[in-house]
Amino acid sequence: MNLSRYICHSGGADGADMMWETEGYKYGVKTIGYSFWNHTQKSKNQKILTVDELNEGFENVKIANKSLGRNPESIQYQYVKNLLSRNWFQVKNSESIYAVGKLKNHNKIVDGGTGWAVQMGIDNNKNIFVFDQPTDSWYKYIYELSKFEKLYVIPKLTTNFAGIGTRELTHRGKEAIKEIYKCNSEIE
Repeated sequence: MNLSRYICHSGGADGADMMWETEGYKYGVKTIGYSFWNHTQKSKNQKILTVDELNEGFENVKIANKSLGRNPESIQYQYVKNLLSRNWFQVKNSESIYAVGKLKNHNKIVDGGTGWAVQMGIDNNKNIFVFDQPTDSWYKYIYELSKFEKLYVIPKLTTNFAGIGTRELTHRGKEAIKEIYKCNSEIE
């Protein structure tokens, strides 16, 4: 089935971002790959963010840091700050977030760079689903519990979603992305 009315917001990075994009194209999903000047990424549909947009994004990075405790102000390189800042637009422009990565701190946060976007989604009351590669399972963020709980079904995509995740995508992580598109195309 065709998912051509669906839009995936992503970052065009190696690993999960590009898997969401390339697999989505098989179903007609359009992907917007957020980027910035002098950033190398592989998306076929790049959206270059302005300096003002990146500044807006970094304000949301600082809000996410209240939960993550990672101190983004100590980052010395503007390029890295821009990478974190562009995550905001993946979140801001989507209804739900679907991430592939690794849960930590008793399923309360997501590890690595993906954790920034996920936390921004939590801060903005988005529906958030994470495929945790170590446990080979989908989880949903439950606001009443302030943590992710295991799902026993493959989540349903919203028509306007963020498809994001780790650069260290495992075989099962790839299969999870393929499965979510396949299942959603069958119910569409």
